[in-house]
Amino acid sequence: LKRLQGGAMVSAMGLRVACLQFSPIHGRVQENLARADALLAARRADLEDPRRPLRLLVLPEMAFSGYHFSGGQHIDPLLEDSSSPSGLAASWCRRTAARLGCVVCCGLPTRARKRRRNSMLVVGPDGEVLDTYDKHFLYVSDRTWAEPGEGFRSLDALPGIPLRPIGLGICMDINPRDFKAPRDAFEFAMYHKEAGSRLIVFCSAWCTNHPDDPPEAFQSPLPDAYVFNETVRYWLKRLSPLAGQDVFFVCADRVGEEDLSLLGPRGASVAAAAGGSAGAEALEGTVRSTRNRFCGCSCVLSLSDGRTLGALGATEEGVLVVDIPVDQDEERPADRDAQAAPEPRAGALRGSAGGRRQAQGGGGRAFRSEADE
Repeated sequence: LKRLQGGAMVSAMGLRVACLQFSPIHGRVQENLARADALLAARRADLEDPRRPLRLLVLPEMAFSGYHFSGGQHIDPLLEDSSSPSGLAASWCRRTAARLGCVVCCGLPTRARKRRRNSMLVVGPDGEVLDTYDKHFLYVSDRTWAEPGEGFRSLDALPGIPLRPIGLGICMDINPRDFKAPRDAFEFAMYHKEAGSRLIVFCSAWCTNHPDDPPEAFQSPLPDAYVFNETVRYWLKRLSPLAGQDVFFVCADRVGEEDLSLLGPRGASVAAAAGGSAGAEALEGTVRSTRNRFCGCSCVLSLSDGRTLGALGATEEGVLVVDIPVDQDEERPADRDAQAAPEPRAGALRGSAGGRRQAQGGGGRAFRSEADE
């Protein structure tokens, strides 16, 4: 044990969490699963240390499918049934959770009763599915195929994780709704403040540009250090209602690039409808061939003091492993045999208020508008 400022006793072991950051190949699920396995194997000593057992593994948004799709028919072959999670990605999550003996949170596209959703699967240490959270605030790239989830989510508890409640979020959720809500509404952060979330698990596919940006915006790659600093600074700003509180933010984001032509004419029309300038020629059948870059920057942030407890860079693949300090009074034996799914906290299905545009994410653009003010 060690003593923090103020006298609280903290376990030297802490709560071990991991974030897998990689560059999935669009549409090639089997190859992406193999790549994830290889990255985990490279950190086996840290992930399978019996003295410091891993409690949580987080993967990016739509981790194994790729992110940009032109519509329902384009993504349909990759959707997994949320009511019977036995697809390739869900099976990998269940197998990996049981092997590592930890909770796994992973982004994947799902279908439930003809509804397509951008979801986060939550799997317990026994390999059983505990929850499926559907992205509440959709990004322009999601709107080509997905329907929004019904509300934000915070779970009362998860097996082996002493910090509770546990909030869930996916990329665009952290932004103002539709980029039209007042910037100071902070819908996501305020929801988790009211829910009392102590740990926020965040799956992301954060981009440097919006699909309706002019072509020249894609031509000059930003320096990695700038991308990292601005992305993390922006996330902290969007979480500012939680500043000074004993809350931890665990984010897994992807790296790599995808061609915006994957969005197709329908994607361009969605971008145009959202207020962009890209739509006219796209609607005539021409789609720009421009590659959008994902930001990486997977991290564990302490919101009590704004510290970055650990992070990966803007382009590297790897597995971030961090031990989150936990008060002695909170640390309990891991409930690894828990079978029941966690109950959402009161109001977990409550929607959040809408409206006004600013820096992007869900995809990205954390580099202008509000982020630069």
